[in-house]
Amino acid sequence: MNVKETLGAIGGFALFLAIAAVGIAIVTAFILGGVWVSKHLLPWLTLISLVAFAIVIFVLLPLAIPRATRGFSSVSILIASYVFGATLWMFGLLLTYFTWGIFAVIVGLVLMGVGVVPVALLATLFNGMWGPFFTLVLLIIATFGCRIGAMSLAESLER
Repeated sequence: MNVKETLGAIGGFALFLAIAAVGIAIVTAFILGGVWVSKHLLPWLTLISLVAFAIVIFVLLPLAIPRATRGFSSVSILIASYVFGATLWMFGLLLTYFTWGIFAVIVGLVLMGVGVVPVALLATLFNGMWGPFFTLVLLIIATFGCRIGAMSLAESLER
């Protein structure tokens, strides 16, 4: 192996390291940015979720009874499910990050982005954090319960 080939191999390896470092920096910035955004938006989103939950229970569910308003109720409940889902995801991201760290967040994000919620469930379960654990469970039920309910209401209009 001559000097030119050696320098080429070293340059290729240095380029690989530079690309890997930039990739790690981008992933870290994305995660830390998501944590920062979640930390600042979650209090507002929690309040919005509580209001949305009250509206679903006291306004939209009674509106789902008459056939004439069932479509409006179905769409509105579906929108509320996305509010609950966003709250769930941000809460899961923050719990995962502050309980188990950035590596656990990366593992959760590798699981199609929604994996931070199951990782947060495990983190709260293993650390005996029962309040946050049950909050996550209730948000999961609210998110998917509203989505399933909204789809059922929409299907009842087609029959």
